[in-house]
Amino acid sequence: MMPFSEKLSFLIHLAKTTNKELAAELSVDPSLISLMRTGKRKLFKNPAQTKKMASFFARHCPAAFQRQALSEMLGQSAISSSMPTEVLTECLEKWLQGESTLVGTFLSDLQVLPTKISNLPLSTPTPVPAPKNQTLFFYGEDGRREAIHQVMREIQSMPVPGNVLTVIDDNLEWLLSDYALTKKVRASLTEVMERGFTFYQIMPPLNFINRYTESLQFWLPMYSTGRMKVYYYPRLRGNLYRHSIIVVPGHCVQYAAAVGAGSSSDITMFSTDLQLVNAFEKQFQEHFSLCRPSLTVHKDPADFSPYFFEYLSHSGDSVQASNALSFSSMPRELLEQCIQKECPSVFAPFFRCYLEELPRFEKRLLQYPYIDMCPLASAEAIRSGKVSIASIHDDQLCYTPKTYVLHLKNILRLMDQYENYAFVPLHEKEYPDYDLFAGEGELALIIRTAAPYIILEIRRPAMVIAFREYLMRKADSVGYSGINREKIRMELRSLIQELES
Repeated sequence: MMPFSEKLSFLIHLAKTTNKELAAELSVDPSLISLMRTGKRKLFKNPAQTKKMASFFARHCPAAFQRQALSEMLGQSAISSSMPTEVLTECLEKWLQGESTLVGTFLSDLQVLPTKISNLPLSTPTPVPAPKNQTLFFYGEDGRREAIHQVMREIQSMPVPGNVLTVIDDNLEWLLSDYALTKKVRASLTEVMERGFTFYQIMPPLNFINRYTESLQFWLPMYSTGRMKVYYYPRLRGNLYRHSIIVVPGHCVQYAAAVGAGSSSDITMFSTDLQLVNAFEKQFQEHFSLCRPSLTVHKDPADFSPYFFEYLSHSGDSVQASNALSFSSMPRELLEQCIQKECPSVFAPFFRCYLEELPRFEKRLLQYPYIDMCPLASAEAIRSGKVSIASIHDDQLCYTPKTYVLHLKNILRLMDQYENYAFVPLHEKEYPDYDLFAGEGELALIIRTAAPYIILEIRRPAMVIAFREYLMRKADSVGYSGINREKIRMELRSLIQELES
């Protein structure tokens, strides 16, 4: 990974600015910028200053050649002359902070998901479908854009929702480089999914990591509808050709292919010829039969608990990070109290799931490591009655000092009784609206704890490993073994004493 000092020097040269001009923007001494460029000082701890720095460079890089250089350096095709300055600011801010990994980028986008959805443009009138038995050919990137318009018009014109089959593993630069078109296509896709269409998607291979990341970023708002079934091909593939297939059974097909080293397809076909549509549907189904689930999104709370049951009961180590004391460490007495309240929370099924699994969970701690990361609330916040139970944003489910102490004492009991259980208190200024769980190579779960409430069930082994590694590095940066374990015990006892006094 490129160090921050090199990133800063690159941006200063690209923006054709100076240490003095940047320092004036940030209200700091120019010598501080010099120290940053030589690696003697790190990036600001204050996120507001980092955002100001990113905004400064975004405003000073409006030219096409500057955006192209940023696109190549950050590995993001979406960075182009059409990208609004405020969006480029977000990209640069993440890059400066080091959030360039697949997991970091994905989680950052998940955090701002409501904004992505609310910014989608309004729907348009129902279009007229294309003539039947027609085959059209389009050329270059402009042709790809026209072809996707043809597909979307065909889907939007359908009176009854159906299935859409997609394999898109070529370069998305033709789409992402046009910011207005990207928003329009996202809006159209989200709209038809909300109407009841189901999309079956075969994701690109992970060996093209930028392409895979861009695909995740583009589709994330649509994942939140719960109408996408995402799969992957588990074996190695040749890298010579990349292709794109969108099949709307009984209606139309779009097909494009490109040589792997090329930037985009030169020819794109769109057809409503049912023989062609049926042939490509058959080809998709044959490909699909060789694939496995990669990512499934659940919106119904009734669907949540089976996956947590699987996560809790799997053989192997586990690591998780939540933005409140976790279900895993909750004592039986508190779980029973929450169930008896019959709360309307969307997370009510979790309480029953954890209560049922409690004996087996503690039995697993005898064999497998379990790392439990979450923040500790202040005594003042707990006494105010506004600290939610287990990441749940529900005014009816908040801790009292007594129940918080009950939970803390159970954490201490688990630490004393099971060497494999590690509690890691997080001390961060802000906490995201999601909890993250990763088992050893089998399953990762991401749960959004604020609207829109969704659970992402991740099955692709390489992705599970990536999320697990992300969490392990987070735990390692805090420290949880040896003397750190005793320091954590002392911190818990101190908070208990303060709440009981």
